[in-house]
Amino acid sequence: MKKFMFFIVLLSIANVSRAADTTAEIAINAVKSHEKIINFLADKSSHDFQVSYQPLKLGGICGFVGCNWRQLVSVIITSKSSNSPTKTILLLVEGITSSIDSKPKVSFISLESSLKNELIFIH
Repeated sequence: MKKFMFFIVLLSIANVSRAADTTAEIAINAVKSHEKIINFLADKSSHDFQVSYQPLKLGGICGFVGCNWRQLVSVIITSKSSNSPTKTILLLVEGITSSIDSKPKVSFISLESSLKNELIFIH
């Protein structure tokens, strides 16, 4: 019986670890499919602009049912012309990895300080 319980604990730890590793990909996909991001990037061709997505894990809680997680995703838009500024959009993405039906919640972050690069606010 002890071996069986140990095996169950190992399986649950493996599932929680794998779920935590995939949250960055889930968060980036949620940002890419957000309507405001799609509209903002619609006129920025890949020939003229480079768009990159950088996730930052903010933590979460995992249990036997699944994980509640938070990621800060920055969308960085850089023009391919010389000496052009970089534009950055910050989004907070939250979700539950155990729920297949629910989509992650995406919210835009507003910072009140001025940065060297241009910071874009989408309302």
